[in-house]
Amino acid sequence: MKNILKIYKNDLKDIFTNKALLVIILGLCILPSLYAWFNIKASWDPYGNTGNIAVAVVNKDAGATVLNKNINIGDELIKKLKNNKSLGWKFVDIKNALDGVNSGKYYAYIEIPSNFSENLTSLVSKDIKKGTIIYTVNEKLNAVAPKITNTGATTIQTEVNETVVKTVSETVLSVFKELGIELENQLPKLSTLENNLIEVQGKFKNIDNVVNTAVNTTDKVADIVKDIQKDIPLIKETITNSKNLSSDVKSFLSDSKTGLSQLSPIIKNDLGLISEISLNAKNSVSNLIDAINKGSESAPQLIDNLSTKLSDLASTSDTLSNFLVKLNKLVPGSQLGSSIDSLNSISSKLNSSISYLESIKSQVANGQTPPLTNLNNLLKITEDVNTITSSLLNNFDSKIQEPINNIVDDGFKVADNVIEILDSAEKKLPAVEDILSNVLSFTGDAEEGSAFIKDKLPYAKSVVDNLVDSISKINNSNDVKEVISLLKSDVIERSDFLKQPVDLVEKRLYPIKNYGSAMTPFYTVLSLWVGILLLMSLLSTNVHGDYKANEIYFGRGLTILTLTIIQSLIVSLGDIYLLKAQVLNIPLFILLSVFTSIVFTSIVYSLVSVFGNIGKAFGVILLVIQVAGSGGTFPIQVTPEFFQMVNPLLPFTYAISALRETIGGIYMPNLTKDICALAIYIIIFILFAVLLKKPINKLTQKFQDKFNESDLTGH
Repeated sequence: MKNILKIYKNDLKDIFTNKALLVIILGLCILPSLYAWFNIKASWDPYGNTGNIAVAVVNKDAGATVLNKNINIGDELIKKLKNNKSLGWKFVDIKNALDGVNSGKYYAYIEIPSNFSENLTSLVSKDIKKGTIIYTVNEKLNAVAPKITNTGATTIQTEVNETVVKTVSETVLSVFKELGIELENQLPKLSTLENNLIEVQGKFKNIDNVVNTAVNTTDKVADIVKDIQKDIPLIKETITNSKNLSSDVKSFLSDSKTGLSQLSPIIKNDLGLISEISLNAKNSVSNLIDAINKGSESAPQLIDNLSTKLSDLASTSDTLSNFLVKLNKLVPGSQLGSSIDSLNSISSKLNSSISYLESIKSQVANGQTPPLTNLNNLLKITEDVNTITSSLLNNFDSKIQEPINNIVDDGFKVADNVIEILDSAEKKLPAVEDILSNVLSFTGDAEEGSAFIKDKLPYAKSVVDNLVDSISKINNSNDVKEVISLLKSDVIERSDFLKQPVDLVEKRLYPIKNYGSAMTPFYTVLSLWVGILLLMSLLSTNVHGDYKANEIYFGRGLTILTLTIIQSLIVSLGDIYLLKAQVLNIPLFILLSVFTSIVFTSIVYSLVSVFGNIGKAFGVILLVIQVAGSGGTFPIQVTPEFFQMVNPLLPFTYAISALRETIGGIYMPNLTKDICALAIYIIIFILFAVLLKKPINKLTQKFQDKFNESDLTGH
């Protein structure tokens, strides 16, 4: 121990008495921190400055006309992009866009074709075509820029999808609203017609009394017949008005059928969304089961995310079910009953799954492992929901499209029946008139004429009774009122729902304010390794004098360790107070930086002390492997298989992870694991050097002497 301290004191004396050496040592202490600071500052907030990345936009959209409404989705998209600051949008013509991308003035350009609106609005026509956006990128300008501009193109695609769904659904629902208002305006006419028929119906009582009287008082027959003839024009007018109204109702149903057929793709799209979300929920349940089985700490977050998805899914299913229920009430027969039962089954299963989740969440929060039965039941429910939704989609035409058409067709039948009754009554009126004329002509035979009228009058009365009954059913039908209420409902609210039926609620765990702070652990750890490599490149591990191998190792090691600790203090304090990087636990960040330096010193110094120049090569090789294999920049899961295999063996992995805890927030199990792993490296490499330094130094001595004879390397 005495010789170890002697070597250490002599090293310190050499440093402070040799000005040239002191300058070099100071430079070696500061240089690694500059490496870290410049890299951290350069990557401080790259994604916050993407507004400076120029992307040209060319709009050739000629627009389209949908249901007598002019629509230009390209223009709407340009308006939104002008308020979007995620990229530097430049609105130019096609020539400037091409020249700019080729020259590097623009990183990419996006072209909106002339038939853009026409194709997108084909959703409400028979020939459906998807819209296209032409995205051209110059990938040689920068490795990362294409990924950023590609994200911009995806953003545009999302904006367009939402705009199309909102625009088309708003247009179709607006037409429905106009039809509903028109039908509501016709209802007073229907009431007036019903009142007129009731008035005629009431007169038949008087006519019946007159005929009965006429049998006994034949001399009054002529007057009675004249009274009846006066009522015939009113009956004709009533029948004509009834036929006209029935035609209006039939025309309304025809318009409704067209509108409902246009709504079918939107309903089908909602089912597709339910299917997609249910499949995603199924996968989330599987992930939750794996997380719980593995004891992962992410289980509560997975439960919350899954609960949100299931709640949103239940809300969408209920909305669609309520809509189909209203349609199903329009005519008897419950043609949409099976589809409604399927959606109600989905809602019931989702409510059960949410209850299971609450129970599982409570058990996890209390540190318990949920029973396998509950987890499997939850998985089966999400699988059942996906199966039911897939069945609805696969049988959409037969279970939803066809019943909707049948509902409207049944309405047609009702209108046709009314018109048929009215036609029949109208055809019989001339016969009634003829009967009355004959009665009047043959008043001489009063008794026979009166009997004839009495025989035919009940039939005429039954015709009017049928008319009153038919019109009353239409006028007082709750189904008609429900149709009007449904068609007049809030267009904007429904179109907004169809545009985006699901909202994303984002929660940040251990938030870091900028990219530079997130990269601080990696560049700090990297600079500390570079620092010890620089020291080993310029300083010798040998000591002049008669010392044992282990005394040389520990004596010179104390000197190297002192310098690396100074390096760690400079770089960590600079990260905090010069760069203002986010550090939630400053003392621990500094201590872990010092501890990391001690670990790296034990590794690199031991390698160089044992193997000499070959040890320096080992240090460089380890540096190269750790930069790629530590997961400091990209997630280790996206790297090649070799780096994923060596990741758990690298000291960088644990040093970076430990420093991240102090920056984003401490999760003690992770921090404890990292510190223990780093401590193991110290023990392994110190034992390695103590046990093998002397024998390996003897084996490599001739090689080192020969190497140092060269003018290029000797010193």
